[in-house]
Amino acid sequence: MSRVVKRANGKTVTLLTPAEMGDKYAKELREGKRYTNAGEPKKGRNGQQLKVTKEGKAYRSGYLQARSDNAKAYNSKKKRK
Repeated sequence: MSRVVKRANGKTVTLLTPAEMGDKYAKELREGKRYTNAGEPKKGRNGQQLKVTKEGKAYRSGYLQARSDNAKAYNSKKKRK
């Protein structure tokens, strides 16, 4: 469950759980567009919605793959006991 936090400078920040971050990254990879943690489209200086770069796609797919690998290792370990 995400949490909205107010920082010392008065700025509010939305923090996501790892599962929510995975969902966000999957959505960004599907659509090719970037979103804030609050779910709003990220805008550039010209007001256009930002797209996911080639490096951003690699990072997001790596994050999702790592979560998948960890889940598989966890489930495999649980079956052995």
